[in-house]
Amino acid sequence: MKVKKNPKTQLLSKGKVFKNLKMIAEANTIGPKHLSVEESVLVILKGKAVLKILDKEYTLNAGETKVIPGGIEHYLEIIEDTEAVHIMTVENKIKLLAG
Repeated sequence: MKVKKNPKTQLLSKGKVFKNLKMIAEANTIGPKHLSVEESVLVILKGKAVLKILDKEYTLNAGETKVIPGGIEHYLEIIEDTEAVHIMTVENKIKLLAG
């Protein structure tokens, strides 16, 4: 059974336009449902996760990326211990959703 658990996040760098957030998540967990106000890019550095957006699932392995549309509810199901970088604009906000 998968457990709901927020990933650990850390600001890696911040420029005038973009910021990079490192995400570390444990295997067999489900991250919170959330949305980013603007489009963002998720880069999987290590591990395996399933990105769930609306009624679609995208399996992401180390070395793969996915553009996540802004304003769309999504969450990650972590299959293996995962490290990723989330690239977004400095002004972008992440909104956690109930459920």
